[in-house]
Amino acid sequence: FELQVRLKILVAEYSEPREFPKEYTFGDVSVTVIDRACKEFNFFTWPCAEVLADFVQRNVKPGSTVLELGCGTGLPGLVAAKCGANVTLSDAALDHDYWGKVGGLNKTQIAYTPVKYYEYEKLFPVDIVLASDLIYNAEDSDVDGVLSSISAALSLKPGSQCWMAHQVRSATHSIADKLLFWDLRGEKLESSTSTGHDINIYVIMRSNTS
Repeated sequence: FELQVRLKILVAEYSEPREFPKEYTFGDVSVTVIDRACKEFNFFTWPCAEVLADFVQRNVKPGSTVLELGCGTGLPGLVAAKCGANVTLSDAALDHDYWGKVGGLNKTQIAYTPVKYYEYEKLFPVDIVLASDLIYNAEDSDVDGVLSSISAALSLKPGSQCWMAHQVRSATHSIADKLLFWDLRGEKLESSTSTGHDINIYVIMRSNTS
């Protein structure tokens, strides 16, 4: 899978960006995302997104309010919307043309907003925060940015949760101390190897909630 991504990036460096619509089905829910061949990694649908989308399809309740942080191609959020949730997709930048195409393909009402880590003033109360592969390693991931944003979002509504998909890339990498620092606690709900990768689903809550 990583080789396919790198080949797409190599092509993109020598030509105009190309788009690759791809349909996914989880249970009775089908959505279409658009992978974009470009130098940035955020417009590819990574394995964690597939696993989190499957979890969302099985667990999200119609009418729930959902915010997906660092959404990339937005697969988990799109699935939540198809299941009847009120969804906002967010990432560091907003490409109106791209999301217009995605919305048209899925015939689904979704809000889109640019939110960078540490921009706490742009967050709002929701029932569920979705986070897919936002902490991919200790060196290159902004762990504090991710967890502080999750903590800030969860602080706005009692009982809210973050559903996080994390791919195991290192047996020694732990964020337990960072969770404590940002007043968070996590619990592993399930594991999956359906994509050929070892991926865990966690529920993250504020430490002062039951």
